[in-house]
Amino acid sequence: MQLGVPFLKRESMSKMTGQEWAAAAPETEPGDVRAALQQRGWARFDATDMQVAVDEAADLQRLTEYARSLPVDRFGTGGRHRSYAEGILTPRRKTIAWKAGARTPDGRVEIAYVQHSEFQPEHGGVVRNFARTREDILALPLVHRLIWYDLSLTPMFDAEGDLLCGFHMIRMQATPGAVARITPDCLHQDGQPFTAVHLVERSHAEGGVNFIAPPRYTGRQFDEVPSHLLSAFVLGSPLQSYIIDDAAICHQVTAVSCSPGASHGTRTVILIDFSPLNPASSAQPT
Repeated sequence: MQLGVPFLKRESMSKMTGQEWAAAAPETEPGDVRAALQQRGWARFDATDMQVAVDEAADLQRLTEYARSLPVDRFGTGGRHRSYAEGILTPRRKTIAWKAGARTPDGRVEIAYVQHSEFQPEHGGVVRNFARTREDILALPLVHRLIWYDLSLTPMFDAEGDLLCGFHMIRMQATPGAVARITPDCLHQDGQPFTAVHLVERSHAEGGVNFIAPPRYTGRQFDEVPSHLLSAFVLGSPLQSYIIDDAAICHQVTAVSCSPGASHGTRTVILIDFSPLNPASSAQPT
């Protein structure tokens, strides 16, 4: 949604609540999610678009409980908890084989994750080992619903070859006086052709505002982008989601803080990304 709301103080934009965003910038999302993604490089959707069944929606509680047990991301500045899984996805067979990960000396199972500094200015080129997402979580029907729906929105749905699917679960946990920051904390691109983000839980949280801008603003802050080129929204209720074409836009999520009087503020999301398994021999989507 285009902002175009000059009465908003830009320095306070990142602290607005979901209700305030709804009042300032009403939803104008086109009905055809895939068409919106193709036309502008990003699109929003929710459980209704995904046709989530009642039994699948019940999996949200499992995901919420699991997220509360996630370990702290030791590559962050505090408040960020996460797990990761990586799988080989075969679109023509509709199968996904999750990588086993590596066991550490203390018994934990981890998956290595690397991003080039072009896409991750804070930890570019660093091998970040994240806790591998538990097998029972990866097997949830809702997780499979999210993966296959996300893929269906992209040109990669018709891929002949296998794809690499990344599954991130990230819980931002703020406490009074201590915000939880996303990395990288600027407008950026991810390096994977398509990434979808699904809200699992948002509780007593302020901030966590999503900004989307033209790719030429990569590396800048959202308040450096002219308002007419900036889109903004908050994921406010479970399974509100969005998907981006990485080549077409750049994006940023602001820090999460506590609502006044709360003991903590939480924002938990699932990120699902898709890449060609063999980039050298695969045409990159545009």
